[in-house]
Amino acid sequence: MVIKPWGYGIWENIQRILDGMIKDTGHQNAYFPLFIPLSSLQKEAQHVEGFAKECAVVTHHRLEKDKDGRLVPAGELEEPLIVRPTSEMIIGQSFSKWVESYRDLP
Repeated sequence: MVIKPWGYGIWENIQRILDGMIKDTGHQNAYFPLFIPLSSLQKEAQHVEGFAKECAVVTHHRLEKDKDGRLVPAGELEEPLIVRPTSEMIIGQSFSKWVESYRDLP
């Protein structure tokens, strides 16, 4: 999908408004990785069962030319990476390491 400048300007205004609303409540933004290891997804296999067939899987980290000059995947990853279908799994795993008591909560 390509978002042209006018559309992107609208998106930036929406972000600015929502960011202000979020920060007015005392909350902060955070960013979590788009890619997660397959092993992390497997821990939540039942939760993501409905998403699994729609997940994109990254298995290689580069392209090389073959003998005919065509690009082919090379550099297979030790563990495949998944484009995470939802955020709650990675956020839950992260917060379980960061929050040790109620004092760690906002």
